Amino acid sequence: MSARSAKKTLNFEEATARLEEIVARVNNPETGLEDMIALAAEGLTLIKNSEQLLADAELKIRKLEQTDNNAPAPEPQDNHADFTLI
Repeated sequence: MSARSAKKTLNFEEATARLEEIVARVNNPETGLEDMIALAAEGLTLIKNSEQLLADAELKIRKLEQTDNNAPAPEPQDNHADFTLI
């Protein structure tokens, strides 16, 4: 990822597409160790940001449900999953 695009916050779809690119590059036998390490670090950052986007979306949906049902929304659960780049 270039320095310019690293500063831009990606939406969920863009992050998913970038993760697919990273997996393809990591699985390429011509990718060197240093590149793999950099790609893994970028991938972990993308995963963390994507998890936050999903948590934010879930909270918005819960608030909408609360408004529709006039009932208190349940507290968001910590569904933090561990991801491993293979």
